[in-house]
Amino acid sequence: MKEQQSPRRVRIIGAGMGSLRLLTGEAGTAVKEAQALMGARRIVEALRPLNEGCPVLVSYRPEEMADWLEGFDWQEAVLAVSGDTGFYSGAAGAGEAFRKKGWKVELIPGISSLSWFAAAIGKPWQDMAVLSCHGRQADGAKWIAEHGLSFLLMGDLGKLLEQLEEKGCKDLHLWAGENFSGPQERIVEGDVSGLKEIHRRHPFGPLCCVIAENPFPQKETAAVPAWGLPDEAFLRGKAPMTKSEIRAVSMSKLALRPGAVCYDIGSGTGSVAVEMGLTLKHAGGQVYAVEYKPEALQLTRENAERLLGDWSGFHVVEGRAPEALRELPAPTHAFLGGSGGELREIVKLLLEKNPQVRIVANAITPETLAQLTECRSRFAFSRWEMVQVSVTAYHPVGDYRMPRAGNPVYIVVMEGGQAECTDG
Repeated sequence: MKEQQSPRRVRIIGAGMGSLRLLTGEAGTAVKEAQALMGARRIVEALRPLNEGCPVLVSYRPEEMADWLEGFDWQEAVLAVSGDTGFYSGAAGAGEAFRKKGWKVELIPGISSLSWFAAAIGKPWQDMAVLSCHGRQADGAKWIAEHGLSFLLMGDLGKLLEQLEEKGCKDLHLWAGENFSGPQERIVEGDVSGLKEIHRRHPFGPLCCVIAENPFPQKETAAVPAWGLPDEAFLRGKAPMTKSEIRAVSMSKLALRPGAVCYDIGSGTGSVAVEMGLTLKHAGGQVYAVEYKPEALQLTRENAERLLGDWSGFHVVEGRAPEALRELPAPTHAFLGGSGGELREIVKLLLEKNPQVRIVANAITPETLAQLTECRSRFAFSRWEMVQVSVTAYHPVGDYRMPRAGNPVYIVVMEGGQAECTDG
């Protein structure tokens, strides 16, 4: 005779944030019909008003719950887990234990902390990279640094904020939240230092959540040559900066290769040096950003820290060219963003250090262009070419977009040659 399958059924419900008003109708019906109710104390106590006479076990251990259910008669049981059944809940392990007993298992989803938190701050969550740091070894700071939009179930918020500072991710936009949907709900937003101060004064508990917005994730920008990052990717200050479109063409003309040794002479904000670094970070290269102005030096360091992290191949060199270049390794490539009137001497030294060096220079003024043209006649370059780039950007003005033309920029490529100048 064929044995009949047990008619007993355990419904594992997602209880949402622990508030009855957020419980789905199907989950509420399951609780009302239950002859046994299990779950963590906070959740069970919130659900008991729906079925006050129901036997209750406060537990989240699958074997303990299965043994308890075998001790009395029942047909319908409910295990309530926080949030959603499929989002870092105990549903999988418990379901397996119940099925081993021959009981039918049904899952009823609920509102997760992810969906609640994302809705509370007005962010769609379909593109969020999700990580749980709760009760496990996980590098939350690395996760945030590598993803554009992240959601983390936390363990230690203070430690995460310290690690983000160490990685140079100080300017991220963060939200931290806890006790969702309840009277003690708290959601705050700010940068890393702002959240550190809030957490110091009013610490978040170990069950808090974090959403992080990172406009320039390191893994994505390191995957391909990052030519022409938007200007807003960089801290600006008053230092000059090679604009995005000019930077993209200049990087293309540099034609970097694996193992390249690059100079950015007159680094300003460090935008070109940083893009050199993003191109070479995983290709065995070295970048030397040369600058003498204090504010520009600081901006170069900060932008490198933000966008390259702790990469050891990036070097900030304080001093004026050409003197500051003399002790550096021979370059394979050099970018001249500013020469301080020493253009001819800088080119001469670059060729002395490596007669096959590839140099790309930008010029706006006729005087700089004249110096570059003079270099063409004084040095025996194997390649000397020039393009002029004019960029017109369109900006919103009321309901329209109006053109705003930038200054035309000459981009000159010089490659190979000899250090000696011809007389005359």
